[in-house]
Amino acid sequence: MANIVIRSDEANAAATALTLAARNHSVCLLTLALAPGEHDFSYFGERRTLPLRRVEELDPSAPRVGIVFAEGEDIKAGIRSVVGSTSPDLLVIIGGGITAAVESTEAAQSLGFDVCRILLAGAFLVGGNASAVRSEKQGVLAGFLAPGTPAPVVELAESTFPQISIGDAFSVALSSVNALFHLPPMILNAMSVERADDVRFYVEGFGDSVSRLLLELDADRLRLGAALGRVLVPIEELNDRYSGDADKHGTTLREKVNSPLSTQSIKLPSSFHHRFLAHELRSTFAPMSELADALGVDVPTIRSVVRLGEILLGSELGPEARAAAGKFLGLIDAKADSAR
Repeated sequence: MANIVIRSDEANAAATALTLAARNHSVCLLTLALAPGEHDFSYFGERRTLPLRRVEELDPSAPRVGIVFAEGEDIKAGIRSVVGSTSPDLLVIIGGGITAAVESTEAAQSLGFDVCRILLAGAFLVGGNASAVRSEKQGVLAGFLAPGTPAPVVELAESTFPQISIGDAFSVALSSVNALFHLPPMILNAMSVERADDVRFYVEGFGDSVSRLLLELDADRLRLGAALGRVLVPIEELNDRYSGDADKHGTTLREKVNSPLSTQSIKLPSSFHHRFLAHELRSTFAPMSELADALGVDVPTIRSVVRLGEILLGSELGPEARAAAGKFLGLIDAKADSAR
C-alpha cells in the first residue's frame, strides 16, 4: 500500500481520495473542503467510514505518491504543495491537456524534482464527490513526461492505479477527454448558460448537434496528432474504453453520453468562465490551434471554437496559447533527442 497526498479542491479529488482510502492506502487530501478524520462515504453503493490522514500520520516506510488535479487549478502551486509536503516517488497529474505537460515540466525543473517521475493522466480516474464514488474509469491513457523512468516507479503507478494504460505522454496531452466533452455543450448552449437555465449538462445539454461538433473537433485533433507523428485514439473509442460496464448504454455517441446514471445530475454551468469553457480552451484547444499553425495543419473546427470562445470570454487567447504550443513542441523534440 502507498502513502498518497492529493492537492485539489475539485469534487472528484475528494472521491478519488476516499476511493483510494477504501483500498487501504494512507491518503492525505490537501484542501480545506475535506479535513483529516473519518468520513462517511458510499463506495460503489456500500456505506463505509473512511479515514483521511494528516501528512505527519502517513507511514514513513511506504512508497509515496502525489496527485495534482490540473482541471482549471494552479498546477505549479499544486506541485509545489505536494512536493514540499511529501517528496513523492511518483507524481501524477490528472488532466490539463497541453498546458499540463508544459507547466508540470517547468514546475518540476524549478523545484529540482525528477521529471521522469511525473505521470500525466488524460482523464479523471473515478467519478464522484465527497459523499460517493459512482464510477471508475477504465484504460485511462497516461504517460511519463520524460524518458528514463525507473521500473519501480512504473510498477508503483500500475499497482496504485490499475485503470491506467501507460503510453506516450504527448499523445495523452492531446487526448483530454474532459476538454472534448465539455466544450461543445458550452458553446452550443450559450444562451442557456447566460440565463442560468436548469439544464442537465450531459442530457438536455448534449444533443445530436453537440455530438456532431465534438466529432468534428476530434477529426481536427486526429489530423494534428498525425502531423506530430502520433496515432491518437478517436474520442468514440476513448469514451467506450473509459466507461464502466454500468454506464454502457445506447449505440450513438449522444445516447452513450445521455444515459449513464453517474452523470445525470451534473448541471450546465451558469458562467462562461467556468472551467468547462475557459480552462478547456486555454489548456487544450487554443494551444492546439497554435500547434496547427506552426505545423501547417488545417483544423477549421478547432479554430472556430477558439474564436467563439474568445468572444464569449471577452479575452484573447492567442499569445498565451502560442507560448504553450512552442514549449510543448520543445518538450516533444527534447524527448525525441534523449530517446535516440
